Amino acid sequence: MVFQMDKKEIKQDEIAERLAGAEGILKNEKIKLPDDVLKRAKEGLRRINEKLEKHLPIYESDFDFMEELEWNIKIIPKYNKAMENLKGGDLYNPENPKRKSILDSFVGKDKKAPTVKEVISALRANLTFDQKEVIAKMKSPVFLIKPITTHKRFLKNLESVNPIPIEEITRKSEWSKNEKDAKITSLITGWEVGFVEGEKELDGKSGNLGELIKEWERGDIAKKGVKLITNNEYMLLMAESIKKGNTIDDGRWTVLRGEGREQIAGKDKSISYGSGTHNLLYFRAAEPRSMCFDVISFRYAVMIKI
Repeated sequence: MVFQMDKKEIKQDEIAERLAGAEGILKNEKIKLPDDVLKRAKEGLRRINEKLEKHLPIYESDFDFMEELEWNIKIIPKYNKAMENLKGGDLYNPENPKRKSILDSFVGKDKKAPTVKEVISALRANLTFDQKEVIAKMKSPVFLIKPITTHKRFLKNLESVNPIPIEEITRKSEWSKNEKDAKITSLITGWEVGFVEGEKELDGKSGNLGELIKEWERGDIAKKGVKLITNNEYMLLMAESIKKGNTIDDGRWTVLRGEGREQIAGKDKSISYGSGTHNLLYFRAAEPRSMCFDVISFRYAVMIKI
């Protein structure tokens, strides 16, 4: 027995609308699309126009090339901006990657940043429907390209773009001390890409931090594969907001998921939290049950390892 998949036929007025959208994307000179993407899109359009001339039905599958086209149009500008933000500080320079010699206990150099093609491929392959839905509902989604490296290196990058003083406790935090004690290499060993909530001020929650975190972990968003922003992601986001002339979380706090002190320390069950004000930038860590807040925000993050 032969099974034939049902094909969804597209109505004529919708065909015209989709063709106009595809042709508009191809005529957009502000975004340079990869040659292979252009080739597949043009071939897809040619096949559709050929079927229309023969008065043949057009199906959803005929427009499969549009998904790739739309991903490229959306991500390429965000990728370029994120890469510029990395190079603008002291975090990553593709022309001159940081190197370590045997004298520093580590031999090698920074792992090269992913190409835009690799980024789009990873996002398309790994983002779930639920995660895409959460990103779409973010008030101000910000695309990040995050190197996997030490907290100290992110902090140095933030200082390089930041005219606002960073709290002394933060600069000499246990995050950096524990990284050194654990002999964590300062080289970039990998990369993550994705979206974080970049709204300047989010609606916050009040109460005991330990209870608020338990409430978050039981919630629907956490079950969709969405996490809270990490301290290193927060510093990238803070650096970008400073370049725009403001700081996120002015006078309030954001919960930061462990990516430094509490992971390296192992038995340390502390949670991190950060804030920006006109006078100072803070990053702190504490045992959740010991902390109560009038207002603290939970910023979502959807990041994919490459």
